[in-house]
Amino acid sequence: MNNQIEPTPKQAEFITSTSKFSCFSGGFGSGKTVAGCLRSLLLSQAPGNFGLVGRLTYPELRDTTRKTFFEICPPEYYDESHGGQWKPSENYLRLVNGSEIIFRHLDNVSEKELLSLNLGWFFIDQAEEVGEGVFRILQSRLRLNTVPNRFGFVICNPEPGNWIDHMFRRPLVNNERSPDDPTFHFIESASTDNPHLPADYIPTLRQTYPEEMVKRFIEGRWDVFENQIYTEYDYKTHIVAPFDIPRGWERIVSVDHGMVNPTAVLWAALDFDGNVFIYDEYYSPGIVSQHAKEILYKSEGQEISLWLIDPSTTAKTREKYGQMWSVMEEYEDYGLFFSPSNNEKLAGINRVKEFLKPQKNRRNPLTKEIPSPRLFIFKNCINLINELPQYQWRKLRSLQSRNSPEQPRDFNDHAVDALRYIIMSRFPAPVRRGIGDAMILPENRKNMNLITAKMPEYGDSELGSFYQQDSTVEDLDDLTYGELGAE
Repeated sequence: MNNQIEPTPKQAEFITSTSKFSCFSGGFGSGKTVAGCLRSLLLSQAPGNFGLVGRLTYPELRDTTRKTFFEICPPEYYDESHGGQWKPSENYLRLVNGSEIIFRHLDNVSEKELLSLNLGWFFIDQAEEVGEGVFRILQSRLRLNTVPNRFGFVICNPEPGNWIDHMFRRPLVNNERSPDDPTFHFIESASTDNPHLPADYIPTLRQTYPEEMVKRFIEGRWDVFENQIYTEYDYKTHIVAPFDIPRGWERIVSVDHGMVNPTAVLWAALDFDGNVFIYDEYYSPGIVSQHAKEILYKSEGQEISLWLIDPSTTAKTREKYGQMWSVMEEYEDYGLFFSPSNNEKLAGINRVKEFLKPQKNRRNPLTKEIPSPRLFIFKNCINLINELPQYQWRKLRSLQSRNSPEQPRDFNDHAVDALRYIIMSRFPAPVRRGIGDAMILPENRKNMNLITAKMPEYGDSELGSFYQQDSTVEDLDDLTYGELGAE
């Protein structure tokens, strides 16, 4: 048997990780199970180590994980004539160096059985099928003191929103954890990273799978869900590094007020080409006074042209000063004066999708590449970034007509609702100021607060050309007030 295996770079990164807990996520055929088994064998080279290999059900454990392990493991590693032992009925393996490995299915394993273990390492295959509770129990079993280091590692297919996403991926994406973190290590791989697949494997899947399955199970992406609404969203395309908003760009604040749920507030800027940049956010449960304080603090020193809020806040649902009072009026008491937004959900969703979709006649305002979307989000807006790919259509019940109107799922949608209010405000691009104007004059934006203001017709995508303005100035950051002149 030829046991020489040359791992891919992603497999090697996972196999040799020194982090306490590591996760290898990838598409079909990306070599995840092989990598997990190789790491198991590597750690078992330490004499007297004790590890667990687990998968949800016994048939999967027997037919896939355990089978792969023994295809890789040389028989001489457990040769009985040299002290090794393999007991299939007990799923117990002892190597000739004294290290032990047990294989367990985790669907009905008892907590008592797991709590009795003293492990040097554990490996969970297809961990998205297993509950977080099992992982947590196994974490607590890493207490074998005869080896210098103890590790837990998992492999999985992308399943956005699950415990693996929250534990391994999101803290990294949200810049809450360094890529060099000694505790958690997250590796992503696509099917195309494995050069050993049959030549027709990936082309066949691409031809037969729907787009969302191609993105998740071939490209290995975590930002794709079943029934996903904003399929146009792509982290690499729409998420940008923060920069100072140039003077002259219109600024908008949008609020989706929550009482039990969080209140989400977004700050948006509109450049001279009609591109929208979401540059800040506030996301918290609480009362109006708390929200108003934070909104005013974050907006201090900014010239905000349009203040939008969920129209449901106009309902007089509370009593104050002996009369019925609305949430909008409550905000007014704290110095914030909003206009009700356009809350047409389906029309708003369609409009956001149009802003997310790259258009072949538009040039990216930052990279100068073509095509380009019209909507960009700063990396610091982590709640909006988390909600966008998870926003889903509500599943139809089996007896519902397939012609029933589509409706979004009412769950974790606070920031995306605030985004929809911004896009549905149908604002024009800001007008360049006249010479010496310190602020945008009211007459230059007198219709900014009208929800039904008509959008101008679009032309070429070069900076300024949408609105027949001077496009010779390329760096707005270098402009002074005196240089911001009309044509």
